[in-house]
Amino acid sequence: MKSFRISLSTALLLTAVVALCIALVQARAHIARLESEIGSLIPLRTLDIIAQVEAATESAGAPAMVELLAFSGNGPTYRVAFTYLDANTGTPKSSSFILTHKGDGRYSGHLRTGPYLRNEPDEKGEWGTEVVVWDKDVVNAFPPERRAGQGMGG
Repeated sequence: MKSFRISLSTALLLTAVVALCIALVQARAHIARLESEIGSLIPLRTLDIIAQVEAATESAGAPAMVELLAFSGNGPTYRVAFTYLDANTGTPKSSSFILTHKGDGRYSGHLRTGPYLRNEPDEKGEWGTEVVVWDKDVVNAFPPERRAGQGMGG
């Protein structure tokens, strides 16, 4: 019976191949993490945010018009100033809220003004109406089953 032999050059070649495979996996993980960080610092399209915020206020029963949208890379966050009509007096009222980056192309904030306050808090104890803004470019990169599982629109 012959014994199995590996030459020194074959062992070195196999070691190099394994080391390169490990380095490739680590590099891909590092690149994915860096892309995620960069994606969180790039502002969304202004018109997309305005349209999504105005749609959220309309679905809450009190349509609003976004007056000011300011991006801050510290966070990253958006300050959204808006006006709406007071249902009782019919006069325009102004307010603002902060959209905070939550990951996966999602920004979230709460409207804590007049018509957007609920009678009961939600499961997190929040009384205001939640507004979620999605970066459609990031969300559409996810497979449909993941979007459906996380409540993402697409």
